[in-house]
Amino acid sequence: MRTGSLLAARELSFSYPGSARRILQDINLNLDDGEILGILGESGSGKTSLSLVLAGFERPVSGRVLFRSLSIAQSKNYRDYRRSIQYLFQNPRSSVNRYRNIFDIVAEPLSYRGFHKGTREALAAEALKLVGLEYGRWYDYPDQFSLGQLQRICLARAITPRPKLIICDEPFSALDISSRARMEQIFVELNKKNGIAFIIISHEPRTLLKLCHKIMVLREGRQTDFWYVGQEQSLDDYTEKLISAEDIRGK
Repeated sequence: MRTGSLLAARELSFSYPGSARRILQDINLNLDDGEILGILGESGSGKTSLSLVLAGFERPVSGRVLFRSLSIAQSKNYRDYRRSIQYLFQNPRSSVNRYRNIFDIVAEPLSYRGFHKGTREALAAEALKLVGLEYGRWYDYPDQFSLGQLQRICLARAITPRPKLIICDEPFSALDISSRARMEQIFVELNKKNGIAFIIISHEPRTLLKLCHKIMVLREGRQTDFWYVGQEQSLDDYTEKLISAEDIRGK
């Protein structure tokens, strides 16, 4: 259930250290509790950089990221924010320790938060069930799994600490058709049943139109469109080009 503003960006700009080139310029967005926001753009548009700034992994050169209307630049607010979000990386194989079993990988975030062993094990088991990984595989190792299975495992690790928000960088791009469909279904279930908000970075309009409540479009670091899926409104020519000739905006 949505109760108010969860995350916002205000006039956000970003450059990498030592570079004068602005990767992001004057970005504004708002995400409410329980919403799914898609960030759509081609390669080099700045969408991954935006996800890193929103997650607090990179600092903006100007503007603010707000969590519950408070700037995450303040250390206390940042700590609260980091406890409320998780980040799902594009390549699941490089995101896990191949020498640890799956159950330990999924339980890992809880070890830093003071949960005792019994609670850690219960929450990890719950997360693995939610993403559909059968019990007989819980103590196998990463090299024994496909990319699609590993991405589900990484998602289980992300939901174990019960975050308010998961930021996902191209979470479907490395997956085959069946794995992608399963992941999309899990995202929808987690959003509806658990109230988790998502920010999904993607270059694929169809995926975002299927999953998201609203979509922002980036082009060369600038925001060119922001719209609610299913609502009739005029879109930028660049956005229309990305979506393609087929009218799928409301589907």
